Amino acid sequence: MTRRRSPLAFAAILLAGVLDAASMAPLNILQDKAFGVLLLGDGADKDFKDAIGAVARKLTARVPLEFAAGPVDVHSMQKGLDRLKAARVKKVVVIPLMTTSNSERMDEIRFVLGIRENPSPEFFSAARSRPGYALVRRVETKLPVVLAPALDDHPLVVEILASRALSLSKRPQDEALVLVGLAPVAKAAAGEYRRTLSALAERVRAKGGFKAAACAVLQPDAPLQAERERAQEDLRKLVRELSRTQRALVVPHVLAGDAASRPILRALSGVFMRYNKKGLLPDERIIRWVEESAHKGAALPDMRLFKDAGRPLVSTRQALPGAPKSRLKEILP
Repeated sequence: MTRRRSPLAFAAILLAGVLDAASMAPLNILQDKAFGVLLLGDGADKDFKDAIGAVARKLTARVPLEFAAGPVDVHSMQKGLDRLKAARVKKVVVIPLMTTSNSERMDEIRFVLGIRENPSPEFFSAARSRPGYALVRRVETKLPVVLAPALDDHPLVVEILASRALSLSKRPQDEALVLVGLAPVAKAAAGEYRRTLSALAERVRAKGGFKAAACAVLQPDAPLQAERERAQEDLRKLVRELSRTQRALVVPHVLAGDAASRPILRALSGVFMRYNKKGLLPDERIIRWVEESAHKGAALPDMRLFKDAGRPLVSTRQALPGAPKSRLKEILP
């Protein structure tokens, strides 16, 4: 009878692996365990799992690394922190594998880590409000904690998006790039995300040699249907207008998988354009981003300001069956 391996067994296998030293510069913390990494992400499709598995295979033997799955799963985050403490790290660098640092989800992460006093109001009112949480509490740890930025407009993101666009291209000098993202709910965060996306589109245009570039955002989580429909119509008008004089290449600014792209594809149904379904993941350059984020975060001081661990923030919802659990054994190969 075949025995099922536990998540710890998978981690042990990864630690025992021999890594190609030429694939990236080594982390110089293997002996003293100056810091560990807690990688956060929310995804269940194959692209996302492949990306997390690739990060684990490359970095676990170089630095203690844990993964917390789910849309801010406090239980999974706590388990990851506890494992890093058991590994005797001196600091934890939390790296959110997310497209933007400005969102209600990132504010919730800041609250859970003790960096922010309260989560944003959108946490309670977002249309995607999820079951399974009656209380939101902070994690408990005595270790210094640093929260790294999300992917945002990192140069490696520009490279990945340019690769996605060029895979659709025949003559970049005659084509227009349209970068489409999914905006946060909060107006301020959505505005900041749009500005970031606009800057990304221009940088991708320059790198790929495209004739023109534009960006658009959808808001599938907006509380009002009119807001969602207006964003969809704006996207359709933009692509149709560009298609009159040049070929329009649409590239999604999403992490991974068809699921994240569905709102974009629905909005563009019947519109003539070329579309790349592939998100930012999987891509070897993401591993470089994680390593760079870890190095930078390790040099920063403890960001935790609120250490009232365990103090609950009461929600109006009742706990329901099916609350998300750690998916480490599903992610790691």
